[in-house]
Amino acid sequence: MSRLVTLAALMAVLSVPVLAHHGRGATYDMKKRVTLEGTVSKVEWRNPHVIIYMDVKDADGKVVTWGFENSGVSTLAQEGYNRNTLKVGQDITAIVNPAANGAPTAIVVKIVLADGKEIMSRDNGQNPAN
Repeated sequence: MSRLVTLAALMAVLSVPVLAHHGRGATYDMKKRVTLEGTVSKVEWRNPHVIIYMDVKDADGKVVTWGFENSGVSTLAQEGYNRNTLKVGQDITAIVNPAANGAPTAIVVKIVLADGKEIMSRDNGQNPAN
């Protein structure tokens, strides 16, 4: 019986971070979309989520670096993307669900390249939010 109680307690403790991790509604405003134009400053091609950093000029001309959460490496790779899909210095437009707290972080809805091509698009069934 003691082992069962210990196992149950361990499972309860370990499940909290998993549930919190996928609580996108608390972290991002999934009902709001923001369109940002800027330059890729860094791409972290890693799990659990690929992170795209982009320098964006605000209304005063000040550069603000945004960080966008994307799908995981394997999900993006299955869609044909890799660590060289976006390059530092590349101009892009990002359509994102912004952070609920107003921080310059977001989750990617889609990326639009300079030639107008849409990539990593949740609207097209790619890049799932979970």
